[in-house]
Amino acid sequence: MYYPIMIRAAEEAAKLGFHVEILSNCYWASSPQDAVEWLHPLTKGMNVSLSLSSDLYHGESWETEQVKNAVKAAKILNMKVTVLSVKYPKTKIPCPSQILGVKVGLGDLMYKERAAANLAEEAEKKPWSLFTKCPYKSLNNPGKVHVDRYGYVHVCQGISIGNTWQKPFSDIICGYKPFENPIVQPLIQGGPVALVQKHGLPHDESYADACHLCYSAQCMLRQTYPNILAPNEMYGEH
Repeated sequence: MYYPIMIRAAEEAAKLGFHVEILSNCYWASSPQDAVEWLHPLTKGMNVSLSLSSDLYHGESWETEQVKNAVKAAKILNMKVTVLSVKYPKTKIPCPSQILGVKVGLGDLMYKERAAANLAEEAEKKPWSLFTKCPYKSLNNPGKVHVDRYGYVHVCQGISIGNTWQKPFSDIICGYKPFENPIVQPLIQGGPVALVQKHGLPHDESYADACHLCYSAQCMLRQTYPNILAPNEMYGEH
C-alpha cells in the first residue's frame, strides 16, 4: 500500500477502535535509523503491532537484514513486533525460533497464486481425493476478511464477496450468505474436492495441497464467475 495512505488508514482505524496490525516485508528498513523514521508515525496515539516477513522467499537467509533493522527500530519505539516465516522445502537449514529476541512463527507453504505456478511442480504430491476440507479458513463464519486496493472483499484471497466501491463494507459483511455462493458453498461442505465435483471440472490425480487443487479449480471457473474470482492480479493477470 502507498505509504501515506497506509498511515492515514491506520489512523482512521485506530479512531474507530480497531486493533491495527501492519504486515510487511520490510523493504523500507535499509538501516535501523531509516526504519525508525518509517515506523515513528505509527506510534502517534496508536497501538500498532508489526508482523514482519523473513524467510528464504524474501532473502538469502532466514534472517534478512531488513527485518533485523525493523526489529531494532520497533524495540527503540516500544512497538509490539513478531516475525513470520514460511517453510522452505529446499533447505536443510532450520528456521530460527527467534530473531534478535523476537519470536518467529513458522507457517506452512500454501500452494496458490505464485506458489502454485512456480513451486508446486517440485512439491511432494498427494491424491486429489484427500482434499475434502479447507484447512485454513472458516468460510461459513470467517473471523477476518481481506480488502484489496480495488475494493474487493475476500473471504479467502481471490474469493470476493463484494466490492466496497460499489457497496458499503457493512452491507457486504451483513449480506454474506455463504451457502448461496457457488464457490464458497462447496468449499464449506466438502473442500476443494466438492468444488471440482460441483462444477464438473477436469483435474489431475495429485496436488501439492488443498490450496493447490482449490486454486487450479478457481482458475478454470474465472470466466463463469468473474465478480467472485477477482481481481485479475490474484490469478497472475494484469
